[in-house]
Amino acid sequence: MESILTKQLSFKIGSKIILDDINLQVPEKGIYGYLGRNGAGKSTTIKLLLGLLQDDTDAIFIQGESLRDHRTGIHAKVGNLIEAPCYYTKLTVFENLKYLDIIHKKGGNRIEEVLEMVDLHREKKKKASALSMGMKQRLGIAMAIFHDPQLLILDEPLNGLDPQGIVEMRNLFRQLNEQGKTIFLSSHILSELEKIATHIGIIEGGKMIFQGTKNELLGQVDQEVVIRTSDAGAAALLLQHAGFPILKTDGDTVVVNVGDDQQFAALIKSLVEQQIAIYGIESHSKDLEQIFINLIDSANG
Repeated sequence: MESILTKQLSFKIGSKIILDDINLQVPEKGIYGYLGRNGAGKSTTIKLLLGLLQDDTDAIFIQGESLRDHRTGIHAKVGNLIEAPCYYTKLTVFENLKYLDIIHKKGGNRIEEVLEMVDLHREKKKKASALSMGMKQRLGIAMAIFHDPQLLILDEPLNGLDPQGIVEMRNLFRQLNEQGKTIFLSSHILSELEKIATHIGIIEGGKMIFQGTKNELLGQVDQEVVIRTSDAGAAALLLQHAGFPILKTDGDTVVVNVGDDQQFAALIKSLVEQQIAIYGIESHSKDLEQIFINLIDSANG
């Protein structure tokens, strides 16, 4: 079952189309990375999912229920952090969570547990206004997860965190996911999404240009294989006849494009069968950032 499902979700401001037929499919218990340039429609999507913008078309379904028809019940199952954390600046960290406990009635143990999870237990007596930007972000995440929601919707949750804080949040997201929670997050730190996301959606100009598993996305891109061999000329000729695109021949090396692991195995087999000695092989696949740039360029080409 999809934890988030949208059916031809569209949104306009005046005559300007912000979202155009977005069909999100966020699998239950997955970590879904939502990517797009500034202005692509990410924040608008998230505001619609949270009911902060009005949608009368019944296009949004959360945990199998219509957001239009079951808004209150859905909100009880969802935690969110959108744009900047929302908290009471004159209250301490502990008091902000205590206020939530009045609503959700989880108890003092839950407050301490959450503070430990986001590494704010040493700052619990500090007023929220006195926190650093990174600590404010941690407080926002603490408030989002306090009521133990089934689904987390997070907009740029890593903003303001130092490298150590990013690693700790990455580990927290994995821990929450292992507990069975679905996490939908947007972030401009693509290297982090590459580490933790199970699924990726990419939006450009209000249109979805990719949606699928992270492995499906990474698998769309050819690997660049550098082969150092006893006879680069013979190797290049052989591989070209076998259908492999030759990118470059230089000295004793041949650089070839390879689509997948099966093609890679076929390449090695071809060289071995023709008794061409292989002295070294390096494989370079493009990372998520480069794939993202290529997809954006293709969408606008």
